[in-house]
Amino acid sequence: MADDPWRTPCEGDVLLELADMVREQRAGVLATVVGAERSVPRQPGAKMIVHADGRLTGSVGGGRAEAHVLEQAALVAGDGVCRTVAIDLDGGHGVCGGRMTVFLEPVLRAVPFVVIGAGHVGRALATVGRTLPFRFLLVDDRPRMLADLPPSAGVGTAVSGPAGLAGHLAGAAGGAVLVASRGHELDADYLEALLRAESSLPRPFAFVGLLGSRAKSARTLGELRRRGLAPETLARVRAPVGLDLGDETPAEIALSVLAEALAVLRGRDLLRDAGGAELGVRLRRRRP
Repeated sequence: MADDPWRTPCEGDVLLELADMVREQRAGVLATVVGAERSVPRQPGAKMIVHADGRLTGSVGGGRAEAHVLEQAALVAGDGVCRTVAIDLDGGHGVCGGRMTVFLEPVLRAVPFVVIGAGHVGRALATVGRTLPFRFLLVDDRPRMLADLPPSAGVGTAVSGPAGLAGHLAGAAGGAVLVASRGHELDADYLEALLRAESSLPRPFAFVGLLGSRAKSARTLGELRRRGLAPETLARVRAPVGLDLGDETPAEIALSVLAEALAVLRGRDLLRDAGGAELGVRLRRRRP
């Protein structure tokens, strides 16, 4: 392939990498030249991928023009909104004397969802949610709970206790988190670690859920108040989490949590009946 004179430089690499990213649920931004006038370094159709770690695959021309695209790509990665970037090569972004238009789009629009606890509900959440716009990270402090998970696109794993949790949250900004560990005391430690680590992220979590009954959830939140977490911070925690679907099995509980998460992420915090009346949706949640 490298010696094929008909191959456009970089484009084959970009398309192959794009396919891998979709299959492996890796986030990034795709930049495509969609317009060109006069003298420009790349023609319409030229592509470049800006990876989440800053790596580049392909090019849209290099120099100051490409640096401007990278600045705009960071915004797209942050808010998930597509952008069209006009580049003037007459002066501001280069010296070629032409103009380019570059379209930027997220490679992966899935929302990060961190699930603390790889027990029955945690696993069911990732299984039920695979067809929804989420990418999951299952976290557990017991390696054996993660070792037997089958490989699955959009589901990552991390062995970590509360002390090391912050190191796994870099890609979770603006996403959802669920605390459903193996015990309520450990839940308090994980939830504290999540909420304290949030200040170092570029955006706060959009959805924070705590699995458990009303009484046990109240006990956990009370413990965090005693540890000095601000009331307004704890007020954001949905506890008990999940819509009241009359659920009993892990899959049903997972469905109730995913439904509430989607409603919150899309600005619909309450379900409504056909006549528009509000229906209460956040009731009890049992510990499975």
